[in-house]
Amino acid sequence: VNNIAHMDEVWVVSEGAGENLRSLGYKGSYRVMPNGTDFKRGRADEDKVAALRQKLGIAGDEIVFLFVGRMMWYKNTGLIVDAMKILADKGAKCKAVFVGSGEDKHAIEEYVAQLKLNDRVIFTGPVYDREELRVYYSLADMFTFPSTYDTSGLVVREAAACDCPSLLVKGSCASEGVEDRVSGYLCEESAESCAEAMLEAINDREKLKEIGKTAGEKVYYSWESAVADARRAYE
Repeated sequence: VNNIAHMDEVWVVSEGAGENLRSLGYKGSYRVMPNGTDFKRGRADEDKVAALRQKLGIAGDEIVFLFVGRMMWYKNTGLIVDAMKILADKGAKCKAVFVGSGEDKHAIEEYVAQLKLNDRVIFTGPVYDREELRVYYSLADMFTFPSTYDTSGLVVREAAACDCPSLLVKGSCASEGVEDRVSGYLCEESAESCAEAMLEAINDREKLKEIGKTAGEKVYYSWESAVADARRAYE
C-alpha cells in the first residue's frame, strides 16, 4: 500500500479491484482500465459446433451451460454443480460442461458422482487452442461464472465474443458492466438463485439468444480497444 500510494497514477482492472485496494488502506485515486480479450468477435463454424455436440453426447434439445477456468472450489464451481442437481430434480433438459484443470478437479468430479450427475456434467480437461475454445463458447447457451474471487472476468468477454451470455453473481467484479436480463443474468451467491436463472434460460430460449446478442454488442471488449484506451490514457 505504501508503494502504491507513492505512484502518480494507479490503474485497476475493475471497480472491485479498486475497492479492494481501499480495503487494504489505500486512500488515493485510481482509474479503471478493464482487460480486453484477444478473441475476435464471431461464432465458430456451425459444423464444428454440431460435431462437438455429438462428441460430447449432448442432445439437440438440451441447453448447454459452460464453465471455463481453473477447477477450484473458490471459483464457486460447487454452486454450478448444486444448481445442476436442482435442475436434474426438476427434469430440466440440460448439460453442464467444465473446461479446465486445477487442484480441486478430482474432488469436484467426486462431488458430481456423489450427486449422481455423471450423465449431466461433462469434464473435458483443459483446452489450450483458442479456436477450439471458441467452439465450446459457441456450443454453450449460457456461460456460468459465479466466481466472486476474480478481479476481472476475462472469460466473460470471451463468451460474449461468441454471443454467449453469462450468469454472474450480483456485485462481483465479473458482473461489472453487465445489465441483468439485458446483457447477461445476475443472481445471488446461492445454488437456488443460480438454478432459478438457469431454469429461466431453459424456459425462454428466445430471450436467452437475444441476451446473448446484446452481450456480444455491450460486454465484448477487444484487446485492440483495450490497448487503444490505454494509449490514450498514457498520452
